[in-house]
Amino acid sequence: MQNWQPTNPVERRMMAAHEDWLAFANDKSARLLYWHTNEADVELLKVFFQGQRELSNAVLELSAPFDRADQYPADLAEEIIAFYDARREGSVRTGIVADWRPPVRNQTEASHYLFAVLDSLMSYHPDVFPGMVLVLAPAGISKPKAFEACLDELLELLEARYAGLSRRMRLVLWGTDADAYTWLENRQPQTVRRAEGVYQMQALPRELAAQSGERGAAGQFRRLFVELTESLAHEDPSRLERLRASALAVSDGKKWFDQSATVHLLAGAAYLKWGSEDHALNAYREATMSAHQARDASHPAGNKLVVNGLFGEASVQITRGRYLEAARCYAKAAEYADADKDGVLLVESYRMQAWCLDRERERDAALDAGFQALRAGEGIEPALRSNSNLQLAAGWMLDRINWLHIRRGELERTLEALYGAHWKEALNSLSPADVSAQLMDDEKSKEDPAS
Repeated sequence: MQNWQPTNPVERRMMAAHEDWLAFANDKSARLLYWHTNEADVELLKVFFQGQRELSNAVLELSAPFDRADQYPADLAEEIIAFYDARREGSVRTGIVADWRPPVRNQTEASHYLFAVLDSLMSYHPDVFPGMVLVLAPAGISKPKAFEACLDELLELLEARYAGLSRRMRLVLWGTDADAYTWLENRQPQTVRRAEGVYQMQALPRELAAQSGERGAAGQFRRLFVELTESLAHEDPSRLERLRASALAVSDGKKWFDQSATVHLLAGAAYLKWGSEDHALNAYREATMSAHQARDASHPAGNKLVVNGLFGEASVQITRGRYLEAARCYAKAAEYADADKDGVLLVESYRMQAWCLDRERERDAALDAGFQALRAGEGIEPALRSNSNLQLAAGWMLDRINWLHIRRGELERTLEALYGAHWKEALNSLSPADVSAQLMDDEKSKEDPAS
């Protein structure tokens, strides 16, 4: 393992990220790392931390939102406790006695409570948690200065009252803001570190295509498609059209109509991004035509490609404020989503049709489409409904059908059919662990109908 060397562009990038990680881990005085990178390279960090979490229980990514400095550390503590509780049964199956009980908070300040929980957990399971890395990933920080001040307090406590714990734990944040946490760096230069992660992820597709060694039409198309994808970052219509024509010469010539549809969809997205609505509309319509050809050739993705082409056309019409035209696109898309038995796309087709009709003050027709969106939710796995676009459709309908509305009873019956008697609670999103548990329960019910 010591002599292992990366053999492809992905592994080389992961190795570079790992080296940046080790530089922080081996710095004995470091306590907090801000891992700065660009938008493209953020995806690599997401994969890197996912791997770290899977390899070690001691790397926890905590997503508790930051609202108040005097509450945030306690929210982190509660998230750590919930992490442990969710893994009790699995730990028992692997031979670990998971009977740790967190300390009682009482009147303890939030920051002290966080460290008390960590110290207790790590002392109780020294083999499982010889150290601890908390990757802080709050969903939006409305008060960055207050957040930095909160981190400053935590670092101060670590170096003073909790010096013993300090040697066994680290804090990590990551993001794309080059100016983030500069105050904290200046305030705590002895413990705060910054990593400038430069991994060139934007060049990865081209490198993979070059290394694949693929020859012939397939290799030529792959290389052209990579260049076409890269062109989105630069507003250069002439280059886009040149690459588009070259790619289509290959895909149309080989009757790869699904690939032709994808090329047109990409061009449509580029033109829409650049504000060229006429070109975008033409590209999306050509995508739909190619998708129909793929569908006629019995390509399994034919229906989905038609839906995507129609969605693209609708997005242009919405940009232009032509909501009835967009509604017609979504209504047509629903036919193909239904044919494909794709509940998510079917809900989205009807949901957006309802939204467009509502914008044109076609209130009754909008509600009819909204009910169709909800009924289409029956095509989504029950365990996944609370984390799907069905939630948006349900929320939208509840906003428009109040307690006195003539269709309120119909709406509540529809929601009960989708979510059960406790549909109000079910409209809250589920955590990934809850979704997994519910999926397992659904599978058990299918295997044992009597239960």
